[in-house]
Amino acid sequence: MNIYLDIDGVLRGAASPVEDRVELLDYILTNFSDSTYWLTTHCRQDYNHTRAALFNSDLPKELVERASTIIQPSNFAVLKTDAIDFEKPFIWLDDNLFESEQKVLESHGCLVNHFYMNPRDPEMAKKALILLKNLKEENANTN
Repeated sequence: MNIYLDIDGVLRGAASPVEDRVELLDYILTNFSDSTYWLTTHCRQDYNHTRAALFNSDLPKELVERASTIIQPSNFAVLKTDAIDFEKPFIWLDDNLFESEQKVLESHGCLVNHFYMNPRDPEMAKKALILLKNLKEENANTN
């Protein structure tokens, strides 16, 4: 399963405590190391500024370095959905879904694959972690 990960409102600028965001990112890096992609305005059109964006956050620098080496860049111009591989199962963690992106997801029958990360909800990182653990368990039970 592919994981598509936003930065602003998800890993930085979010109400979730830093410990919960660290646990979420560490889980992703450990369990989805070969299938996680940045889907953020900090990484698009052949530039990748994710490391700099995260380095200026409250996340531990070692975790930022690890994420920078593991998470793969994506490439899109306007719509983030242009970078999604709809041929593979995925979950997209993002705090902002444009109406045009919603229509693309709907046209592929996968609107449920977008997990809204409410940046004002202090429990959001925990909720995302529970979702990913459940999806991993379901995937393990079907294989």
